[in-house]
Amino acid sequence: MFRLDHPQKSPLFDYYAPLGSQYRGLLSIPHSGENIPSEFTDFLSGDLRAYKEDVDFKVNELVDIEALQQAGVAVLVAHVHRICVDLNRAENNCVLFWKDNTQGKKLVVKDPSPLEAERFIEVFYRPYYEILKSAIQDLEKRKQAPVSMIDLHSMPSRPTDYHLKQNPLQKMHRPDFCLSDRKGKTCEAQFIEFFQRELTARGHESSLNDPYVGGFVTEYVDQFRTNNIQIEINRSIYMDEGTKELVPAKVSHLRPLLTEVLIKGFESFDS
Repeated sequence: MFRLDHPQKSPLFDYYAPLGSQYRGLLSIPHSGENIPSEFTDFLSGDLRAYKEDVDFKVNELVDIEALQQAGVAVLVAHVHRICVDLNRAENNCVLFWKDNTQGKKLVVKDPSPLEAERFIEVFYRPYYEILKSAIQDLEKRKQAPVSMIDLHSMPSRPTDYHLKQNPLQKMHRPDFCLSDRKGKTCEAQFIEFFQRELTARGHESSLNDPYVGGFVTEYVDQFRTNNIQIEINRSIYMDEGTKELVPAKVSHLRPLLTEVLIKGFESFDS
């Protein structure tokens, strides 16, 4: 199932299988999707601008997926918008969770019934976790050492009012990257420190577990034998946060750099 020479496509996600002789790890991108399935239309405000605010905008385009595949890294990219079903939250808290976006704009105008919510979970949430689990278990069978897995996201360059309500003491300045391991719980120290060191060596400021400590994907994957972290990319280093557009010059710098760091990390912890 995981040795295809083309992406396994569905309306929900693309799974890009490793193509090299080694299967080294998994990269998950759960929040870059912008698709709003028709089943959700009646529950949402229709404000397309408000929908865009908290997407991990085009994060899947910030890495060279083919190069990762050739290096033995599988890539899982979700398509469904996080305001419909948030894949970085637990099942009981994932359907239409974001009533407002982080700028306070209304998103959800009607709540689903329990039966509707269960259907949304079954159709739009569980398939992602099924393939995530299968891919990690496949890796576990092949390896003696812990399996390498990274969950890739992006973050606003400054905390919004929503973020400040969650943590009023957080810094207004955010680094280029935030690396998270649930405060030391989900990987060996050497694993997260490797990625911080490599990003710093390439001129990018990075922090550990500040302002984010990792999400539900990180927590879920920790039940397996893994080195598993979340990486948040500061949106200002690749996009215009006002117009919600990529900045080509920034992307052309970041894409090869980030791809190189990821491949080097997966190779360094492969055994």
